[in-house]
Amino acid sequence: MPRIVYLIHLDRPLAHARHYLGSTDDLERRLHEHEQGNGSKMLAAVARAGIPWRLARTWPGDRAWERRLKRYKKSKRLCPFCSAGAHGRMQKP
Repeated sequence: MPRIVYLIHLDRPLAHARHYLGSTDDLERRLHEHEQGNGSKMLAAVARAGIPWRLARTWPGDRAWERRLKRYKKSKRLCPFCSAGAHGRMQKP
């Protein structure tokens, strides 16, 4: 099964964080783990804080692509929920 890189948008910030970027070879399983508060320390804290989140975007890619997107440090521009302008268009990264 090919790997998928995914971006999760937090409906309200956890400290300064508004997004979580990860990768998996089974997206459905991984999202279920996150919903249960397992799988990553950050999303476990999000679950404890009762912060709603939603899957914002996915890309085909491996861990190298995940690291590249993390180094980009502009996840807000990658997120369709954050980057929609007045006319609902998504900005390009």
